[in-house]
Amino acid sequence: MGDLELHENSEYDLDTNLIITLYRKVLNTSVKRKPAIAHRDLKSKNILVKANGTCAIGDLGLAVRHEVSTDTVDIPLNNRVGTKRYMAPEVLDESMNMNHFDSFKRADVYAFGLIMWEIGRRANVGGIHDDYQLPFFDMVPSDPTIDEMRRVVCIDRKRPSVPNRWHSSHVIKTESVGGFEIIALQAMSRVMKECWYHNAAARLTALRIKKTLANLAASEILRTVA
Repeated sequence: MGDLELHENSEYDLDTNLIITLYRKVLNTSVKRKPAIAHRDLKSKNILVKANGTCAIGDLGLAVRHEVSTDTVDIPLNNRVGTKRYMAPEVLDESMNMNHFDSFKRADVYAFGLIMWEIGRRANVGGIHDDYQLPFFDMVPSDPTIDEMRRVVCIDRKRPSVPNRWHSSHVIKTESVGGFEIIALQAMSRVMKECWYHNAAARLTALRIKKTLANLAASEILRTVA
């Protein structure tokens, strides 16, 4: 077992099951778990990848619980903050409504999109993959401050760049090997971009992400049995 960041340092064939299990462990806790929880510090280093390719989530020290009976958010009392690189815009500029559980879910969705970007970069499609990098690697230092992240994410409204190969229709038409993987990367890029919206309310919901990824996984299953 190792963390997802370590896993991403090795190239691998794109496996949508990894994304599905990642969703189930990361975002499904805010949908099905009772009481629902939001992690608040999602990053590749906090996701453990088991030998069978499934995921487990670590470091719940900042997690918040939603008490349905009172519609309140149980926020742990500590001085820790999340990892700045993965903070959503509303967390960086302190505009987030801390009294609404949906606010925390939406911040987790933003971080989930960044993790999907990390996974996609390392996917081996037709013998091609990108070097492993952290989100915003080319925009901020290795240990950015909140002010540095706020400038990039909130003021300049920048997001990680998506490699051209992820949405290259030319590859789909001319390459028989890796055709599905290209389509999967196209779908992933659409999902992650909708997770990154500056307006938190405009981001994909956890349920919408679940449906999109489930359809993608079903397409892969059909491909393998065809």
